[in-house]
Amino acid sequence: MARPKSPEKRNALLAAAIELIAEQGLSVPTAKIAQVAGVSEGTLFTYFQTKERLLNDLYLALKRGEREEMMREYPFEASLEERARHFWKRNVAFGVNHPNTYKVLVLLRFSDHIHEQVKRLGGEGYEALEAMLQECLGSGALKGQPSEFGIALLLSLMNMTIELMLQHPAEAERFRDAGFIAFWHAVTTA
Repeated sequence: MARPKSPEKRNALLAAAIELIAEQGLSVPTAKIAQVAGVSEGTLFTYFQTKERLLNDLYLALKRGEREEMMREYPFEASLEERARHFWKRNVAFGVNHPNTYKVLVLLRFSDHIHEQVKRLGGEGYEALEAMLQECLGSGALKGQPSEFGIALLLSLMNMTIELMLQHPAEAERFRDAGFIAFWHAVTTA
């Protein structure tokens, strides 16, 4: 009879993966992840049959945490600008408060290792945010452009804003607001 799996070991493996992927990228060896988690590589494969399974499970765990942060106190009935500002503030705060997690999420979001079904599962609960973004992208200067371009623009501005906020903590609020203004004008000015 197999022993029950320990949630603590699983969480230690996921935490080690976040730390190492943020430092070294997705090619970090599973042996290194196991070592940092304080377990054998065989134990890692008891919890995650393959490295790809580890990355997919990690993606879902990180998306759950991100979704909880993004949707907390989301102003569903507010104006488009207020909803967009809420999303912006929550997202950049998430990146500043959890830089490794944010970095790993960005890497996984564009990784071929993440299965389409897992991406769909990770997107559940974001419907209000997706609708808000589509409304933004369809109402101004980017109207008629591929939504992938607008999303890439948003992510680029967010990444830049987060980096500036981390580099200049005394001016973090100023950079956060300047980043939002740049995004808002990019998507709403024709």
